[in-house]
Amino acid sequence: MKITDVKVVTLGHKLPEPNGCSRGRAISFRGAALVVIETDEGLQGIGEGYGPEYYIVKTIVDRKFKPWLIGEDPLDIERLWRKMLMTTVYWDQKGQGVAAASGVDMALWDLAGKYYGVPTYKLLGGDARGNMKIQAYASDLFWDTPSNMAKTAKKHAAKGFPIVKTHLGNGLVEDEKRVKAIKDAIGDDVGLMVDMNCGYDRVEALKLGRMLEKHGVYWYEEPLSPYDVDGYAYLKSKLDIPIATGENEYTKWGFKELFQKNGVDFAMPDIMRCGGITETKKICALAEAFNIACSPHNYTTGVGLAATLHLIASTPNCDWLELDMADYPLYHSLLKRPLEIDNKGMIKIPQDPGLGVEIRKDILKKYSVN
Repeated sequence: MKITDVKVVTLGHKLPEPNGCSRGRAISFRGAALVVIETDEGLQGIGEGYGPEYYIVKTIVDRKFKPWLIGEDPLDIERLWRKMLMTTVYWDQKGQGVAAASGVDMALWDLAGKYYGVPTYKLLGGDARGNMKIQAYASDLFWDTPSNMAKTAKKHAAKGFPIVKTHLGNGLVEDEKRVKAIKDAIGDDVGLMVDMNCGYDRVEALKLGRMLEKHGVYWYEEPLSPYDVDGYAYLKSKLDIPIATGENEYTKWGFKELFQKNGVDFAMPDIMRCGGITETKKICALAEAFNIACSPHNYTTGVGLAATLHLIASTPNCDWLELDMADYPLYHSLLKRPLEIDNKGMIKIPQDPGLGVEIRKDILKKYSVN
């Protein structure tokens, strides 16, 4: 089997209302770069490279990776990963070159599952827990008034999710108002994760962490810049609340530094960014050697969701699938079958060959962007 074509489908959706996060920042548009690999046997693989500048991912795949991939055997996934990221002296150590390669790698794993006639998680190690399910948490509560955020959190909790996650990061006083409101709404039996989107420096982050500890928050996500690995180690030494970070880190070498400096409790590799399924499995194995749990970041389309689900299903030290609760039309619509979610937030592992995703013509027609 040979690769005959590699293309990138770019999709996007303008949000009805901007999603607010730290320091007054907001997201008003969600774009996506879906990598599609075709073969001479008629099989197709679909992956996703996270930008968020989808057009840069497309350029890298079209102009750099595609010429290297045409004519190759798509089942040689490890060799093709190294060809994309390690064959020239000018390595893409971090950034969108790695994100573009992540999308290609994901598409290769989707294609491999289809070739062998099994869901991708079976090729990655099988059902690591033995119950054919993985646990999800409800994500995300974006910045709003305390009462509105509390109402939304309560709705998620009522669906059975054991934990909900919120975005804060606009100062100690305003953050605490929202933590109190949400905790009052969901009660003591439902956990709360807090994501700061890199909104603070070390001094502020320590104050916020102590406030979150007081309210029994489950984890403290990305309080600092991803460049400040020493800062994460500092916070972790001063706080009891678990530190979650890693969505802006790349490859096993980046995570190695984070682990060696003891800067994280929950590692959050993003499959669409850190090197694809191939590299995320290695990151999780490295984390296991350091006795660190992994909870992959997943703010993406349904393609990235499916890949993350298969990765978690096959990886024993992975906890918590991040399930986007927003009304995002490129999420569930890209899955071949709806997710089966029970009243405790447990998701049944899909059984379609590959990742179980597709790009329908109506989705292309409605959401294509240049």
